[in-house]
This record gives sequence, C-alpha cells and structure tokens, in this order.
Amino acid sequence: MIEPAAPAIALLAGKMQKRQLLQEVLEGFGYRVIFAGEPEGLTCASLEAIEADAWLLELEEESELADWLLEHSPVPVLLGAGEIPHHESEDYPRWKRRLAAKLLPLLGPPPERHQELGDTGTPSAVLPSARCVWLLAASLGGPAAVKRFLDRLPADLPVAFVYAQHIDAGFETQLPTILGRQNAWRVLNCVSGAHLHDGEVLVAPIRRSLGFAPEGQIRLSDTPWPGPYQPSIETLLDSVAGAFAPACGAIIFSGMGEDGVEACGRLRNQGIQVWTQDAASATCAVMPQAVADAGYSCRQGSPEMLADALRYWVAQEWPVAL
Repeated sequence: MIEPAAPAIALLAGKMQKRQLLQEVLEGFGYRVIFAGEPEGLTCASLEAIEADAWLLELEEESELADWLLEHSPVPVLLGAGEIPHHESEDYPRWKRRLAAKLLPLLGPPPERHQELGDTGTPSAVLPSARCVWLLAASLGGPAAVKRFLDRLPADLPVAFVYAQHIDAGFETQLPTILGRQNAWRVLNCVSGAHLHDGEVLVAPIRRSLGFAPEGQIRLSDTPWPGPYQPSIETLLDSVAGAFAPACGAIIFSGMGEDGVEACGRLRNQGIQVWTQDAASATCAVMPQAVADAGYSCRQGSPEMLADALRYWVAQEWPVAL
C-alpha cells in the first residue's frame, strides 16, 4: 500500500536564519517543504511554477510577490508565523502550537508525524469542538475593527466566532488572510459539514447562505440570503442562537444600515449577550448605534475594550483551564 504524500509547503522568507528555523519546524511537523527561498531574484512566474499545497510568507517589508500570491495563488497563503522564541524558552512550545493550529485547518495532519509537536498533541486536541460561539457582525469599516478585536484576544480561549461581513463577494476569500495576520486565530472560509472548533473564526459566505445543523455542523446552501444584505446578519444571529444557545453571543461592529436589529432583540429576550462597538471607535457607527438605540446592547466599547470584556466573560461563564 502506497502511503499518501505529506502536504507540501512553499516557504518565502526574507531572513535566512528564520527561513531555516521555519523549514526545520515544518518538516518536524511532518510536512514537506518543497521550496524555501527569499524574495530577491524571484518573479511571479517563478512562484507560479511551484506546485505547493500552501504558502507560508514571512516578510518584513511590502512585497509585490506577496501581493501577487494573495491575488492569484490557487492554494492557501498564510502570512506570518510570528516572532520565533528561543527554542529553550517556555514560549517556544506555545509558538509551535499556534503555528500547527494555523496549518491543520488548511492542510490537515501529515500522514506521518516525524517529530512530536511538544505538547501540541493530536489534531483533535489542537482543535477541540467549540464550546461557545459568538457572531461578529460588521459592514463598512468592519475588517479593521474585527482585526483589532482579534489581535487583542488570545486565540487559546474556549470560544469560536462566526464573522458576518457585508462586503463584495470578490473579497470573501481574502478575509482570512487579512484578519489572521499577526495573530493566532484560525480564520477560515466555510466548508459544508465541518464543525466549528475553539480558536476558529468562520467567515460567512456572500453568495451562499449559511446555517448550522442541530449538532453544530456547518450547512451551506445555494439559496441566496433572504433580504437585501449579503450575508444576512439577521438570519445568522438567529442561526447561531438556534444552534448554540445559551453558549453564544453577538458583537455588532462598525457598519451602515440596520441589518440584525430585530434579531438582537430576540437574542436579548433569551438572555443572550449582545455588545456593540462605540461610536468613537467606529468608522461608521450607524449599525451598532441602531442596536444600542433599540435598547438591545448590553455593553459598548472599542474593539480592544470588547476583547478584554469577552475574555473576562468567558472566564466567568466557561471556567476552564485557559
């Protein structure tokens, strides 16, 4: 019986020492590093010829090659592995866990694990099923606000997010790269039948509607979203509450319109938390302010303040070892 080949990673890093360290760690995980190079001297055509299952970019400066990959690569592009701690530091195993957790949803586990991942454990241990799910809803100014929120929030909390962003469908596949850069959250596009896991941010699709089975599995449908908005925040608020209540909540970030106001009222009637970004920190305060004006917002604040509050809320409501 022929064993399946391990997923192949192409590595583009500006500093030789970091490139060598990353290659060693990736191969230690059991993945194949089929390319490890620096940007200098490379062209877009040379990158196109590399047949990898994913790209890992570790670049300190703006790069036309990175821009080209983000726009044209047929495989996932992961931006940044973070600063690598000294291998004897107590932070080093945590850094490895975060990197492994970002790779697993994109590539799956390698057929053979040539080296133990410290205390990373098995894929099921790295990716426990979500115990608590919050909806992050946004429109105009949303990506910047949600990224500030995620950058502030530790990715090892026992919580997952569904991210509903009013945006052109052409940007849907770019949102995971935009939001996941420089933090450890695993930001993913939807796969029908999959489960949400702790540490994940699921990007709601634009052209397809999203729901959840009673067991929490993701359900995608070719039926358009009801109403004028894509995705429909109103629909998703009800879906998240229906599948995950009482272990759920919602945060309404910067945006135009009043999508979701009535559903926020239904959540509050069930005792579910609804929070809103404050006007001072929002690019456009119309959407969160509509929820607050209706009397449905339990808490207002900047993305950073809301992240701190959620960390406290999770510790109080879901007291597990963090």
